[in-house]
Amino acid sequence: MATKTTKTTVTAGEEIDSKCLKCKDVTHHTIIAMKEEKIAKVKCNICGGKHIYRPAEPAKTKKKSAATKKTTTTKTSLAVKRAADNFTKILKGRNVDEAIPYAMTSLFSNDDLVKHPTFGVGIVTTTIPPNKIELTFIEGSKILICQLDSPDQLLPGSGLKTKKRKMARKSTN
Repeated sequence: MATKTTKTTVTAGEEIDSKCLKCKDVTHHTIIAMKEEKIAKVKCNICGGKHIYRPAEPAKTKKKSAATKKTTTTKTSLAVKRAADNFTKILKGRNVDEAIPYAMTSLFSNDDLVKHPTFGVGIVTTTIPPNKIELTFIEGSKILICQLDSPDQLLPGSGLKTKKRKMARKSTN
C-alpha cells in the first residue's frame, strides 16, 4: 500500500494565489523569486505585474491588550457621561411631553423641544441658516435639516435678507 505524500515546499516557476494590487483581487501568480524557503517575488498571470508576494489570506492581527481596551472604553464612557450631564442641565424644568415631532418640513426655533424618531428628545441649541438646526440629545449634538421659524433668525450676510430687501425695493418703485 502506497502512502500519499503532500508537498509542503514551493519552488520558482510554480503557481500560487497572491493578492495583486493592480487587479485589486486575489489572483493566480507565478513564483519568480525565492529567498531561502520563502516566496520573494511573483508575477500576476492576469495583468503581468511583478511584485512582492502577498499571501491570499490576510495576516492575523494582534489583539488589543486589556489595558488598551480599558483606556478606550473609559474615554468613551466619560464623553457619553458628560454629554448626558449637559443634556440633563439643558432639559431641567422642561416638559418632555410638549416636544414637537421632528420632520424636515417642520418649523423650529431656539430652545424648542424636539422628539426625533431615532435620537429621542432633544433641544434646539443653535439655528444655522438657511435650513439647519443643531439639536442636543442625551448622546450629544446633531445637525439636522429643517425650516427655520422666522427670517429674523438669519445671520447677517447670508443672502436671504438681501434678496428680500431687493424685492421690497422693486415693489415700491
